[in-house]
Amino acid sequence: MEDLELSEFEQGYLTAFYVTTVTKAMANCCNEEYFGVHIGNRVFDLKAWADEETGNLVCVAYECFENENSEWNTDTSRKWFLKEGV
Repeated sequence: MEDLELSEFEQGYLTAFYVTTVTKAMANCCNEEYFGVHIGNRVFDLKAWADEETGNLVCVAYECFENENSEWNTDTSRKWFLKEGV
């Protein structure tokens, strides 16, 4: 699996979204959740879950692409892991 290529701005935006939105939502939510994020003309899915062994929150970003039916598909062939407190 390849790393998702992101600009510094996109990395910063996704990290800020993770810290301000994902961590708070997951504190009152479930074991796994997806969050959609638009940055300019790119769309990302952030998948967040609690690690079963450590209990720590894990979050990974995938890019989404619009198909011919105007639906968004998540491309899981490339990813970027977010770290809390970055």
